Amino acid sequence: MRWTWKFPKMSSHLRGAKWPVAWPQSKAFAQRFSSALTSFWPSEHFKSFAALFKSRHYAGPDDLFFSLEELPVMGKEYWFLHFCAPPNEEQVVVTVGRSVDPVQVNDQALRSGILHPDSVSCAAVCWYHSKRRQVAIDSLAQVSVSKKGRERSLTIQRGANSVVVSGHYPHFSISLTHRGHEVFRAHAHPPKHGLPYEKVHLLKNPIAPRLGAAMVNYYFDFEGKLEGKPLRGKAYLQKVVAVMPLAPWNWVRVHFAKGAALDFFAGKPFGDQKPSMHFASNDFFEVAGHRVRLGGVKLTSWLSGSKRRWLLSGPNLLLAMESYSLQTFSMKQKTKFQYDEYLVRVTDFVYARGPVCHTLQDLGPGVGLVEDASGYLI
Repeated sequence: MRWTWKFPKMSSHLRGAKWPVAWPQSKAFAQRFSSALTSFWPSEHFKSFAALFKSRHYAGPDDLFFSLEELPVMGKEYWFLHFCAPPNEEQVVVTVGRSVDPVQVNDQALRSGILHPDSVSCAAVCWYHSKRRQVAIDSLAQVSVSKKGRERSLTIQRGANSVVVSGHYPHFSISLTHRGHEVFRAHAHPPKHGLPYEKVHLLKNPIAPRLGAAMVNYYFDFEGKLEGKPLRGKAYLQKVVAVMPLAPWNWVRVHFAKGAALDFFAGKPFGDQKPSMHFASNDFFEVAGHRVRLGGVKLTSWLSGSKRRWLLSGPNLLLAMESYSLQTFSMKQKTKFQYDEYLVRVTDFVYARGPVCHTLQDLGPGVGLVEDASGYLI
């Protein structure tokens, strides 16, 4: 799950780290959209988002990741975990979040609010693919955090099913239990090359200055076992705290067997009805730890028999993918938000930059995830 706005204030372990983002330059559009978003919410109903984060002082990435927030009006917080190990098609996906307002999750009611200082009820989907799709949690779960010395833990629990992330930067242990049996265990740590994490504060944006978000993204390597099968690959762990509506988006994250990765995000505030108003950001291709910005990239999809196919294309890029597993997720208030997670394999890839051309022949097979989110949730 990816959130991006323009002009983020970002800090990471690397000096001078950059976060490429693109937004339309029309001030008139920004003013109209900001007015539309905020006209229904009098200013006295907003808790200052900037003040919230000034009071928290997230000194390090773990301080944000292993925390539970007191959410203001329109407040939301989410955790997202993704593990994949190309050329294998096994993947593990964990999506957990909550809104300050009551919501129905896959037709089950969820009432927000902190029930205990270190525990909250959340919407949750925890699943994995190992020869076939297996779903451990598909609607609601209890989320708790704890701290003992430097050690932190995040626990997502529903009955005999659970996900536990423990440790502290730069080393985490992850465990997934399904029906009382541990099916996935992994050790995650920074990669030898590339950015290991980034911490982003988005407190001011051109669309609606009263809205904003903060996030931490860990880009790790991992070693572990899924249903007894040894796996070694890439782990992506994210925590987001936001005060903004959920609007449609697409996110693509693909990893290749020899270590390269591609990341694409497009926000779609008006859905698919106005493709000219899709705003691409955070589009990059990374090889040998070096990120290259992708420009003018578009994502299209269509059904081909029982499979959904995706094509990400641009002036120097072609990425063709087909789905092999799908998990759906819906949330309802007065509106409905639909969130579909597709596991995909790469069927073709070409990226050319100057005299250099990358294909599947030198990158190895690719697998990953495509998120397709539609609808709205205030």
